[in-house]
Amino acid sequence: MTIHRRAIPASFALALYEYLDQQGLDADALLPMPRPSHDTLLNADIPIDDWRRLLACAAEHLDDPLLGLHLGQTIIPRHAGVLGYVIMASESLGEAMARFHHYQRLIYDVTPLNIRQADGAMELVWDAEHGRPGPLVDETAVTALVSFCRRLTSPELAPERVDFINPAPASLQPYTDYFGCPVRFAQPETVVQMSIASLAQPLQTSDPVMLAMLEGQADSLLARLPRQSPLVDEVRRRIGRLLPEQSPDISLVARGMGLSTRTLQRQLSQEGTTFLQEVAAVRREIAERYLRETQLGLVDIALMLGYSEHSAFTRSFIRWTGQTPNAYRRRWE
Repeated sequence: MTIHRRAIPASFALALYEYLDQQGLDADALLPMPRPSHDTLLNADIPIDDWRRLLACAAEHLDDPLLGLHLGQTIIPRHAGVLGYVIMASESLGEAMARFHHYQRLIYDVTPLNIRQADGAMELVWDAEHGRPGPLVDETAVTALVSFCRRLTSPELAPERVDFINPAPASLQPYTDYFGCPVRFAQPETVVQMSIASLAQPLQTSDPVMLAMLEGQADSLLARLPRQSPLVDEVRRRIGRLLPEQSPDISLVARGMGLSTRTLQRQLSQEGTTFLQEVAAVRREIAERYLRETQLGLVDIALMLGYSEHSAFTRSFIRWTGQTPNAYRRRWE
């Protein structure tokens, strides 16, 4: 089972900055995260919780509860990196959606996408089992997908149906106007249903030679993404919750999982890791994120990671990365 990082590419945050610029707002002063550079790598990702906060902040200042519908229409291939161009180079819309399914983790490593066949249609399905990112996140993503399909085929392209797991908004009209089909809320899954006829449409941007080259790049990026077992993912989540309050203890984690300490040690060993290795992995991931995306001091970061003093944190960070925390932070300024 693949474990998802619950992250999106920083290039999506760049799209939000650009959208706010177009609205005449000072996006750099408004949003609580540095503006990503235009040459941001696709795999320079931001946690989905941070993306949700950015969208909520923008929606509040714009007084726009429909921000997802509006922003999603501005996301273009360069915001999706190599996957955007893989989709464009596909022969038909159906092939493009198949590749979107295969490579989704490159741009939306949050909730797994499933493909389901319906009567004369194909459904792209995101369930609620892996969390609910929220209305603005979901609406931005689904709108961007439909907008992208229209750019590749025809502005009149419409899904057969769109379902959202989130509660119904004040009015359905803006959604049915944009998607051009029935739109339902408070559903058990988020679904975009597309007819087989629409999926058969050829793409004018199709390029078999370019596609082969781009897929090679996409495969390479996909191979770099972490693929941990459910056990390791659960251990890491519990370690992350313990870090700010106390040094993580395997007995506490094991008890919370309904296991004995010995059983958890054995199961981690079968996964090729140890509890201490996972503590280090979680600390490193959180430390790098705080250094990239906040202005927290080293003492504060050390305390949030369960270190009693920042010098111990600095020694650990040098061991993980080969550089000091301050040197790492300067790379992202």
